[in-house]
Amino acid sequence: MADLIKKLETYCLELPYAQVVHFHSVTEDRGRYLIVRLVSENGAEGIAESVCRPAQTGDTTEELAADVAKHLEPLLLGADATEDGIYEAVADSGAPIAARAIVDVALWDLKGKILGKPAWSLMGPGPAAPVPVAWIVHGNSVQEQVEEAVKAIDVRGFSGLKLKTWKKSMEDVDMVRAVREAVGPDRVIWVDANGSYTPEEARAVFPHMAELGVSFIEDPCELKDLAEMAALARDLPIPVLGDKPCQTYDDARMLIESGASGAVSVKLRRTGVTEGLRIIDLAKDAGVSVVIGTDSESRIGSLSRIHMRASQPSMAPWPTETHFFGKLADDVFAGEFVFENGCISVPDKPGFGAGLDTAKLLRVAA
Repeated sequence: MADLIKKLETYCLELPYAQVVHFHSVTEDRGRYLIVRLVSENGAEGIAESVCRPAQTGDTTEELAADVAKHLEPLLLGADATEDGIYEAVADSGAPIAARAIVDVALWDLKGKILGKPAWSLMGPGPAAPVPVAWIVHGNSVQEQVEEAVKAIDVRGFSGLKLKTWKKSMEDVDMVRAVREAVGPDRVIWVDANGSYTPEEARAVFPHMAELGVSFIEDPCELKDLAEMAALARDLPIPVLGDKPCQTYDDARMLIESGASGAVSVKLRRTGVTEGLRIIDLAKDAGVSVVIGTDSESRIGSLSRIHMRASQPSMAPWPTETHFFGKLADDVFAGEFVFENGCISVPDKPGFGAGLDTAKLLRVAA
């Protein structure tokens, strides 16, 4: 007999950071998160989270919770999380993208728990080896970037690094060179310009990073025209990683087919698991690399991304950007979370292996 969904719960949380974080467009000392919890008739639970940072995501936790309740709760109650139809119904619901995504992730967790299987085994062939993860450096100066990068590798033990480049000059090259010399030749490093360069600046500066072993240049310019993006990508000796332009499967298809991106970022806040897997398959067939990007996730959100990465052999050797658990002072995660030797282990438990610390949840819920 099917174990149908009987309840949907949402929780709006504020989680403190260990220290102030300087993002591209905002500075914060805490994050606002929405937790979605689906509960089946037999007590299985599917859990997902989404950060809400209005300056970047365009929504608050309260608005996202309202979207989930309005557009998706009627579809979910009485549905079977093990049947493909509910995933298709969520995708076709017309709900805002973040609401569809967080529910999709929760459904995959619930499906694994109902079937008694780890989520990675439902997504792909695996194997479920520990997943390498990269630290994203948010230093506010070149010196801070170098110091934070060294600490991330030598003290925290991360496998790779993503460095922010915002000087739009050879100073960015000097920073990358200093980091490379400090962490050694074998660490995966890529850079993220957050679209801050002009095409002329990108063509003048980024080629000098090729000799430094930079794997990708993420969002070098804020371009809307695919032909312009493709022309720039052809002129750069390092693959362009499309992040902001890659919001959906159709976006990924156009970026790949046009040659505008030699790699794409999959972020679960905008694709969920289901569409994310479609993008990964598309990229694999085209010979294009995929990186799982961060959504400032806690340990709860980390494990959904780790399961996805572990399920897909085509995503090697790139580490995921799952690192933000190291910037949080606390969260509401309950379970086993093992980070060692630059990797996060994949829990061999049903679903994602993430539970909720109920006492903490009630304490920090708005």
